[in-house]
Amino acid sequence: MKFSVYNISFNYKLLPSLAFIILFIFFIKLGFWQLDRADQKKIINMAFVERQNQSPIQLNNETIQMPIKDIIWHRVSMRGEFLNDKNIILDNQIVQEKAGFLIYTPFKILDSNKVILINRGWYPLSNSRKDIPNIPPIKEIQTIEGEISQMPSSGISLGKVVTEKLDESSFRLQKMDYEVLSSLISKDLMIYVVKLKNPIFDKTYVLDSGMPVPDSDKNYGYAFQWFAMAFTLLIIFIRLGVKKK
Repeated sequence: MKFSVYNISFNYKLLPSLAFIILFIFFIKLGFWQLDRADQKKIINMAFVERQNQSPIQLNNETIQMPIKDIIWHRVSMRGEFLNDKNIILDNQIVQEKAGFLIYTPFKILDSNKVILINRGWYPLSNSRKDIPNIPPIKEIQTIEGEISQMPSSGISLGKVVTEKLDESSFRLQKMDYEVLSSLISKDLMIYVVKLKNPIFDKTYVLDSGMPVPDSDKNYGYAFQWFAMAFTLLIIFIRLGVKKK
């Protein structure tokens, strides 16, 4: 492909030109994809803040029937008792670049058969993996407040999820699996969890108070990088094909 404009001629070969077009479009699409990701995160975090500012929902026989999309991120209050013999320890959880565990204890809602997992917080990994995290039992009827959250899907699992029994009341998992948990704890286990807003007895645990998804600034940065790469590629392509008469 060869053409001239005034005293400048442009000479491009077919294959390099096709390679440029493909890469240029690819970089531009990646840039817009990152912008779209940033917008999605903003929408999710705005919905989270809006629901956090609403009055707590009383979790009882009526409200536990609500679809998760209608109750996710809401603050909730409930009465019931902890099932201290089925503590769940979720392995390989990183907080502030430190390894540790998330501690979950089942909670049976008062006047209901429903059981829900309570995220009590993060516990740091000790020097030895054989050391069992300290999980103080919470006895008697309790009124607790927390935030509805999806059951975490993070974790490492190669094949079937294995339940590792650490002692008479603690079980360690590499990944949360609803079928495994409902078989271990109760068939009436709910599909979402509650994150405590305030610690109960165990103030050494680190509570999660962040947004549901990471901030969108990184996505804007990635978008800028892809657009910059596309612009740089365009300049190189033009420069290589330009010849002055």
